[in-house]
Amino acid sequence: MNKESNSNFGQRRIPKKVGLAVVVVIVVIACVFVIRNLQKPDSSGLIQVRFRLQWTPQAQFAGYLVAKELGYYKDQGLDVEIRPAGPDLKPQNTVAAGSDDLAVGVANLIVASRSSGVPLKIIAQIFQDSANRYILKKENAIQSLHDLRGKKVGIWMGGDEAEFVAMLKTAGMTLNDVTVVPQGFSVAPFLNGEYVLSMVTTYNELNQIRDQGITDDKLQIIAPGDYDAAIVGDALFTSERYIQENRDVTQKFLNASLKGWIFCAENPEKAIDIVLRFEKSLKREDQVKQLKEVMSLVLSGQAKSKGIGYMDRNYYVTAERVLFDSGQISKRVEPSAVFDDSLWQQVPLSEKLVK
Repeated sequence: MNKESNSNFGQRRIPKKVGLAVVVVIVVIACVFVIRNLQKPDSSGLIQVRFRLQWTPQAQFAGYLVAKELGYYKDQGLDVEIRPAGPDLKPQNTVAAGSDDLAVGVANLIVASRSSGVPLKIIAQIFQDSANRYILKKENAIQSLHDLRGKKVGIWMGGDEAEFVAMLKTAGMTLNDVTVVPQGFSVAPFLNGEYVLSMVTTYNELNQIRDQGITDDKLQIIAPGDYDAAIVGDALFTSERYIQENRDVTQKFLNASLKGWIFCAENPEKAIDIVLRFEKSLKREDQVKQLKEVMSLVLSGQAKSKGIGYMDRNYYVTAERVLFDSGQISKRVEPSAVFDDSLWQQVPLSEKLVK
């Protein structure tokens, strides 16, 4: 991918499916043999932490970039290395293997990992809703999902289709009832009418479509939550082992990260300045739009009253059900095993709420 695609492709999340069983076995073996030595400060007196994003630096990850740039991690005694990800580098695998300590990932990555026997844990649910939407042009608007029967739909595959499969199930349908066109990273095919429905994220592809002069009143925008199929988006996660061996470090990392997100909510323009220092190829206008949509996900639902990063067991009940019903997992997972909110509970409410 070229640099220009960073604003288009880069803002997509990594596909959610954990991968082949052999990959899981390798990861588990690696997890057994990895040796950690993170509790000892380095020569600077700081404890090193290896933190993996889901993709390259951009407004989607502004809270962490802010925490790094403004010294929030350093104030907690941490030297945090923020590492980008890519299409062939999946944070759930690197954290499980011990080559990364903490990472950003979508809830169903953690559910799928646990279904495969990999003990990962969410420690803060940063996005309180799914970032996915399913859009149609107004002239192709539907009254019900049944109206999609036999129609072409553009969907990201490789595990990303789980929500849409669950939505169709509510209408007694499967993917066999529509013509699936595996999407790439361009909105052009949808704009050109190559399929009637397109899967988009609120903070990227939907903004690209609006930039083409197609306003929301010319679209039908369908949310997976309307069909009880929403998988909550970005979360902070790590391994159970890392929490056990580095609980104080994990707490400090969480404290600083939440402070970074609070700053983004209260100082969006300054937050964008910081994002652009991390990745100079990004366009300010695009990142301003992205951060606005990202913050709507961060501050939606119960986060407004209970604080940024709030974890609700029902989020993971839905994620587990959607993954099982769509065939993404074959072994059921107890939703409470997906997250650990004990560290988040230790953060004072005043440090989780936007003023």
